[in-house]
Amino acid sequence: MGHLRRKLTIAALAVASATGVLAAPATAGAATANVQIQICNDNNADLKFFLVGWNDQGDWVNSQFWDVPANRCTTAGDYWWQADRSVELHYVRPPAGWTWHQVYVPKTKNGRTFTYHQS
Repeated sequence: MGHLRRKLTIAALAVASATGVLAAPATAGAATANVQIQICNDNNADLKFFLVGWNDQGDWVNSQFWDVPANRCTTAGDYWWQADRSVELHYVRPPAGWTWHQVYVPKTKNGRTFTYHQS
């Protein structure tokens, strides 16, 4: 039952994020932000992802969706995340279904880009 509820929640979040129903990112620049996140797809199949976590304004937000071609990297631009915390990386590689896991964003200087490799 809990597994089904989790799948339905993730699907609802994905739809809400895609349609703009959930919180939009706060306008931020490197001077007031923490870090941007870059996802590198270390796989031969394309990847689609979105992030969920605490932004630089202290709000719990969902990002938009990004596509990462096989063996390439994409920065989740215009979204700034608090460092020294975890974010949720939600991703899919069709035809498989959506999955997610936590990614720790280490403490760093404001305005940096943190790179995470997903294989």
